[in-house]
Amino acid sequence: MLKKYIPISLGIVILFGLFIISINNYLLFHSIAEVFSIIVAYGIFIISWNCRQNLENKYLLLLGIAYFFVGCLDFLHTLAYKGMGVFATDESNLPTQLWITARYLESISLFIAPFFLKRKLNISYVFLCYCILVSIVLSTIFYWHIFPDSFIEGTGLTLFKKLSELVISLIFCGAILQLSRNRQRFDSQVLRILIASILISIGAEIAFIFYVDVYGLSNFFGHILKIISFYLIYNALVKTALIRPFDLLYRDLKISENTLRESEKRLQELNATKDRFFSIIAHDLRSPLVSLISVIRYLIDEYKSISDSERMKFIKEIDLISNRTINLLDNLLDWAKCQTGDMIFQPDKYRVHDLLLEATIPLESYARNKNIVFRIEAENNLCVFVDRNMIITVVRNLVSNAIKFSYPNSAILIEVNKVKNMAEFKIKDTGTGIESENIEKLFKIEEHFMRLGTKKEKGTGLGLILCKNLVNTNSGEIWLESNINEGATFYFSVPLE
Repeated sequence: MLKKYIPISLGIVILFGLFIISINNYLLFHSIAEVFSIIVAYGIFIISWNCRQNLENKYLLLLGIAYFFVGCLDFLHTLAYKGMGVFATDESNLPTQLWITARYLESISLFIAPFFLKRKLNISYVFLCYCILVSIVLSTIFYWHIFPDSFIEGTGLTLFKKLSELVISLIFCGAILQLSRNRQRFDSQVLRILIASILISIGAEIAFIFYVDVYGLSNFFGHILKIISFYLIYNALVKTALIRPFDLLYRDLKISENTLRESEKRLQELNATKDRFFSIIAHDLRSPLVSLISVIRYLIDEYKSISDSERMKFIKEIDLISNRTINLLDNLLDWAKCQTGDMIFQPDKYRVHDLLLEATIPLESYARNKNIVFRIEAENNLCVFVDRNMIITVVRNLVSNAIKFSYPNSAILIEVNKVKNMAEFKIKDTGTGIESENIEKLFKIEEHFMRLGTKKEKGTGLGLILCKNLVNTNSGEIWLESNINEGATFYFSVPLE
């Protein structure tokens, strides 16, 4: 916990020390403040330049080049500051002109840099453009002497200087807007620090509007804010690039790596799905066909030797096996469409009662074989907004499942109620039930969880997985309440009309 406050405490001590220095020797304070910002500016350039081959994101590279020239202008500004005695003209106008030039260059560069987050950047061309631009501006100051005056001795700041600080502040605001629009391209922490740095730079520009003496209090606060701003730039770009390079310099590579891992995971899931699919085809689909062929051959061979009642018994068995096989094929095809994305979602308004009848009528013969009856309870005019085929498939699977695990001479309740803005379907049986710890396995294909019905009916374990996919597609949810030997109640919800 204390480590968190060490940098803050150290920063306060340093700033207090700079304040003491400014009182005793303002020129020394100014030099320290400017040298710090120059070192940071050159640091950004050095790191971005040496990493340029690996930077798909050209934002940092453009800023690196820009801050190299900002550092050069700040260096000239430091040498030209009143009292340094480096240039022949030892007055306040020259360093103020150089200051304005550096700030224009910095703000404009921060504004245009986000445009190059995904665009190609000709490094040599950009460097040459900056070099020509800075050379022209410096020529207007040192050679042609046509650069507008920024400070007049005895009067203070000129209108040009004050308006320039406001314009620079507006450009900084535009830079923040640009960063916000491209926030997905940045590490969230780096983005926050960059925005904070620019906001503090705006504060510094405002402070520099009001001073009348280059050694004045407003000038001091402006330089303190500049120190803080460049420290944040250091944290966002230099320190982050050295300590956490994958969060900034290789952020796009990191995103690509994560995408690749997700794709690999998805591919593994699809491979498991494929294996499960072929397992069902190889075993679960083959078994009923083998049984069907056996019954038919027996009928052919023994047709004359068996009674009419026995023949009818075998015909019913053929009918039952055929229906199960068709149901299995329907599930396989629907599930395959879900996995490949070929199932078209076409929702519309439908009466619940019509959907229930359409789903249960094909199952009546299966239910009669176990002497099971359906109890359907739903409002006659209750309507839902769903894909008709999908919901019929869901109801058909859940009711078929209930028949399989119900004991003979029982009833299955099929009930639909309004719950807020949803229609809640309920399919309840009084059969074998299931252990609560196994409920989640029913909806996961990788679990391969299957049980035999009350008449040893086999299943694929695919129906409930398909139901979950189809219900989710219809903006609903599906769940189960059950205990062993106490029956099971399936619920699923879909939107009302």
